[in-house]
Amino acid sequence: MIKRIRELDPNLRLKVASVVLAMMAWYMINYFSDPAVRMTVSNVSVQIIHGETIEKEGDVYTVLDDTDVIPTVTIYAKRSIIDKLEAKNVIATADVRQIEDDGSVRISLTTDKYSNSIERISGSISYVQLRVEPQQTKSLPLEVETTGSPADGYVLYDTSAEQNQVIISGPQSYVEKLGRAAAKVDISESERSINSYPDIILYDTDGKEITADEMESQKLHLNISSVKVVATIYQTKTISITCGSGVPIADGYELAAGPVADPSFVQIVGAAGILHNIEYVEIPAEDIASEPVSSNIHKTITISKYLPEGVSLLASDSDKVIVYIQVSEVVNEEADTSDTAENAADTGFQETETIY
Repeated sequence: MIKRIRELDPNLRLKVASVVLAMMAWYMINYFSDPAVRMTVSNVSVQIIHGETIEKEGDVYTVLDDTDVIPTVTIYAKRSIIDKLEAKNVIATADVRQIEDDGSVRISLTTDKYSNSIERISGSISYVQLRVEPQQTKSLPLEVETTGSPADGYVLYDTSAEQNQVIISGPQSYVEKLGRAAAKVDISESERSINSYPDIILYDTDGKEITADEMESQKLHLNISSVKVVATIYQTKTISITCGSGVPIADGYELAAGPVADPSFVQIVGAAGILHNIEYVEIPAEDIASEPVSSNIHKTITISKYLPEGVSLLASDSDKVIVYIQVSEVVNEEADTSDTAENAADTGFQETETIY
């Protein structure tokens, strides 16, 4: 290696040596003289202090245009100081007691160590802009929302929340825009009831969901942040509708057809353990006709009252069924054929209707 250096042109060797000596000299000068250098820190949060002075007056403040975050903070100090500082050492505060008429508060910048050795510190913005307004409280009914659908053969029977309203307080201009509050629960592919504690979600009057970050920035306070929700999941089953025997028939008449219900099937819902042993629901004969029947009738009957406790209809509009009965006059075989025909015509279908 030394041999190669010696073989170089003397002028070239002199130039190389000069460059090396210059670099060493620059390093030594900077090391021992400790010159001032610059340090930049991005996105420094501003701490709002003494905000209680506004709240004591019954008002509330909100930060406008994200002015509580300084895009860039620049620090000038000796290299030996800068080398020991980190972004977390930069402290920015805004004292609400110094708020100006336009809502601006000057930002104070410092560091939590070596602050006396900082030559200069400045931010790309100098003020936090606040909006001060009266605090308002609003009560909203608490709704339960579900997402998804239960498993096949099951249905969402009911939803309920432990509390039926939520109270929100915050800036008047913002609280007035609140439209509704809801607790959301997922029932996808469920085969049993669900107990959960979802967070409460707020929506504005346009139906837009208000995010958690927005709630924090707007200083919205809820009396409860979550609530217990029960989503009742029931099994479904199709059962037949039967009519009791023993409907009284008037003397001289006989049962020609029925009693039969239309529709003859109904869908019910309930806990699986209750539905297991239910195959049909029966309408008692005495509810079909309490007096001897001497003409064709049909009767509208409420079917739900015959269901066992804990069981209900899948659809409320299926609660009414029609029971049909057809009777005919007993024919005397010794009677004249023409009289028989006439009597048969007189016992044609006649409709009567009773609603229970």
